[in-house]
Amino acid sequence: MVGVPGKYKGCETCRRRRVKCSNERPYCSNCTNNGRQCEGYERERVFITGTPETKGRVASHPKKAGSTKKQKGKAEDHVMPELRPTQPLTSAWDDFLRLSNRGTESAVLLTALQTNLQAVSGRESDDDVAGFDISLPTYAPSELQPHVGEDEFNARTRCLARLGGVQEAYGSTDGYCAFLFEVCLALLSRRESFLSEQDWTSTPWESHPKSPLDELFDIMLCLPSILATVDRILPPPATIARRLKAQALLQSCLILETRFHQWLGSAVIGAGDQHAPYWSDELGGPGGKIPFANPYTFRDGLTGVMLLYYWMSQILFHRCIDSLHSAIFQPVLDAYPDMWPDLPPSLQIDPTQYQDARELAANICRGLDAALNSTTQPDMLLAPMTVALDFYRGINAASQDGVLEILWLEAFKKRLAAKGQHIANVLQGQRWVEVARY
Repeated sequence: MVGVPGKYKGCETCRRRRVKCSNERPYCSNCTNNGRQCEGYERERVFITGTPETKGRVASHPKKAGSTKKQKGKAEDHVMPELRPTQPLTSAWDDFLRLSNRGTESAVLLTALQTNLQAVSGRESDDDVAGFDISLPTYAPSELQPHVGEDEFNARTRCLARLGGVQEAYGSTDGYCAFLFEVCLALLSRRESFLSEQDWTSTPWESHPKSPLDELFDIMLCLPSILATVDRILPPPATIARRLKAQALLQSCLILETRFHQWLGSAVIGAGDQHAPYWSDELGGPGGKIPFANPYTFRDGLTGVMLLYYWMSQILFHRCIDSLHSAIFQPVLDAYPDMWPDLPPSLQIDPTQYQDARELAANICRGLDAALNSTTQPDMLLAPMTVALDFYRGINAASQDGVLEILWLEAFKKRLAAKGQHIANVLQGQRWVEVARY
């Protein structure tokens, strides 16, 4: 509110009579000559209120109270939605869910974009249509390269909704993908994540069912602590103490490998569906170019995302097991003459089974385009793409190999950016109401 004096310069009596005032002090001659009492020149302070309805614009004087009924009617038209998921509750990774808004059910499409919330602006329209438009910054794929020593993770979320049309849409500019990024950053930075704590793996699922993808993330969250331990014990010289630590860590890895195999058998292969989880598309597609001539087609969009993350985790996991096995078989001088290990049967593995990183990276590349075509959350594909790209860059630095694969992945990143911008354009063309902000 802003306090301003009235603009009329005459006395109060002349102002009320709407006649010209002589402006004489202390009493004007117009009033005294006509036998009227001059009320003087003191001014009542006028308060002008700027409201969201006027978008901050204020006039010299507030409007009369006659528009109260109209404003009340407009406020009743713009009632905030009360969204509730309908029973039975579904997984957060389903593309569609049903929401109830004051007794009316709607089918809602989920979408999410990783963006800078400070750069997101909203604008109400001048008409009586409820909601507001949003303006998003130009979409650019995030770089999943965590800073060294960065242990904190801060997620900020805006949850927007649009209901009432044929193409209902529900969007979250950060949302679930923000926590997905925390899983990916924990793997890439080889550090533990708070999401591996019991509260995060159980409490959020007391009402909502866990999807196979959630179960995969639970297993993957065991990897960062193992990778961090490997980074600590492998650099020192080969000693018997180092070998024993490597053997204990290898035992933990083999137990975790069993969990991965059980997940793959139950969630993907043995899901009760007659269709294979994926197959090679002999006709090709947008990604069917050298060096990946036959891209994959997935049974459904969620299966595609699950397999991409499974292959991504196996690249990191298998390379970890292979490095531990090599460290165990390094000769140790402080155990002479027993320089070579005598492993128990449970640790006697075939190391060639874990030297399949190139095949796994190729699987990721062959499946990226199919997953991109079916998802409304393109940021989910950044982590598998980044791990595959880092692998090919590593072998290129060592042997000048992998150039074609690197070029293919860089071209895919442009396709992902185009898909993200398309989704941003669709979101900007809708009317939204804000449901929550975290």
